[in-house]
Amino acid sequence: MSTATLPDSVLFACTMNSIRSPMAAALLRRRVGKSVIADSCGVYDGYLDPFMVQVMEEWGVDLAEHVPKSFEDLDLQAFDLVITLTHEATQIAEEMLKSSAVRLEFWETPNPTDEMFGPRDLRVQAYLDCRNFLDRKIATSFGLQKNR
Repeated sequence: MSTATLPDSVLFACTMNSIRSPMAAALLRRRVGKSVIADSCGVYDGYLDPFMVQVMEEWGVDLAEHVPKSFEDLDLQAFDLVITLTHEATQIAEEMLKSSAVRLEFWETPNPTDEMFGPRDLRVQAYLDCRNFLDRKIATSFGLQKNR
């Protein structure tokens, strides 16, 4: 998919709107600016995750004011593409979009909180790995050049 064929609007969804989905929306906006509306939500609103904020700041993306939201806060019909990052989000999105023309994709995405009980440096690395995974997936899926 080249930038000429990017969807007008993309929603990234995961279980909680705390880490993966806000990262993905911000990373897409970082690559394409305002040419695509990118938003995020979760099955549950979640909370503002400080490690997520930290690793995004490393790339100049300020998510300190991110306000987590759930599927219930958005109209999924307003998006051209919904990308789910967890199985739980996929189930909800499929139900909400069952009689819709909105395209739905699933991207299996690592959960950085799997390392939540390890040493701080391992936890931060898990978040960095997740951010980098999402950035590569966005670049590949949307045919965008890397721009770090």
